[in-house]
Amino acid sequence: MPHADPSDPRDPHRTPDTPGTSGANPLAGVRVLDLSQTLPGPFCTQVLADLGADVLKVEPPTGDMTRHSPTGIFHTANRNKRSLVIDLKQPEGLATCLRLAEGCDVFVEGFRPGVVDRLGVGYEAVARLRPGVVYCSISGYGQQGPLAKAPGHDLNYLAASGALAFSGSWRRLGPQRPGLPVADLSASLYAAVSIVAALRRRDLTGQGAHLDIALADCATAWAAVRGGLNQGLRDEDRMHLFPTNDLFRCADGRRIALGVVEEHFWRGLCKAASADEPRLNDPRFATEPGRREHGDELSALLGELFLRDTAESWVRRLGAHDVPVQRVLPLGEAMATPQAVSRGLVQTHQGQRHMTHPVVWDGRPATHVRHNPPALGADAPTWLA
Repeated sequence: MPHADPSDPRDPHRTPDTPGTSGANPLAGVRVLDLSQTLPGPFCTQVLADLGADVLKVEPPTGDMTRHSPTGIFHTANRNKRSLVIDLKQPEGLATCLRLAEGCDVFVEGFRPGVVDRLGVGYEAVARLRPGVVYCSISGYGQQGPLAKAPGHDLNYLAASGALAFSGSWRRLGPQRPGLPVADLSASLYAAVSIVAALRRRDLTGQGAHLDIALADCATAWAAVRGGLNQGLRDEDRMHLFPTNDLFRCADGRRIALGVVEEHFWRGLCKAASADEPRLNDPRFATEPGRREHGDELSALLGELFLRDTAESWVRRLGAHDVPVQRVLPLGEAMATPQAVSRGLVQTHQGQRHMTHPVVWDGRPATHVRHNPPALGADAPTWLA
């Protein structure tokens, strides 16, 4: 069971209930000691923090390296946490960390395999002090195997996972790098779900767990969903693509995302645009197999068509015929659309804007921002009192 009593206002580790949401901090009272840096571990523990867990972020004297990143990644992965500076290479730092581990329910680390054991905070050391702890190790290739200690970043794990074998566009075949850190974020979410499951098992049996999360494994799991039974797909294969499900540039230089896959959407596209482009009624395009067979020509035809008007105009015209179409938006614009605003998931706290836990719970946002990402070492007095 969690150590903290979330109902006791005298407990300095309590997490207050979230006002105005039905979720009411379902992980309130769960204490998480987070030794991870960069993105996979911190985003995982932010998910837990958003859901009410009390997360203490342990950082080296120089801080999480993302504090110094120009991309703002620290801000997006560390809200609702506390921060404590500990130098694990010093005896007093190790002693402090182990003392904190005695009171935690979850311990998260993101070092290469073997490092935490050398530092003295590996699973066996922590489990001796805190029986029943849920200890989560997040690494590139996992705790065993020939690549276990190999270095890497998101792109390396995607390459190793098979995820880059799938072309993203009918007109651009071959491996393409995604703009999002897919391996990092998929591992974060698998880790968070596994931690919650392990806590549930501990509630039932008292048994803790050592979770081994590999970024490459998580990316492979997602790639397998895309690959299905099409074993041995080559770069030039297009089984997962449609010439009518792609990005197209418009007259104003902006792009639209066209999502025509099902037959009724094709018919809607023809109704909306065949007056401008009679070649859409060519019998060769009348069936989905025909559109695939003549996909290069159809893709080029659509490319010419959409260059005749603006993105906004095409969205209105195609949308009037129930065709799936959206303008490709930059993040800032996407977070300010009427749709995004209506969901209530973009929140501002003390001058900082956040995209919160993206779940609506009983008709209201599941979580809110309790506090912004912490300053380095800001919470030492609270946790060491």
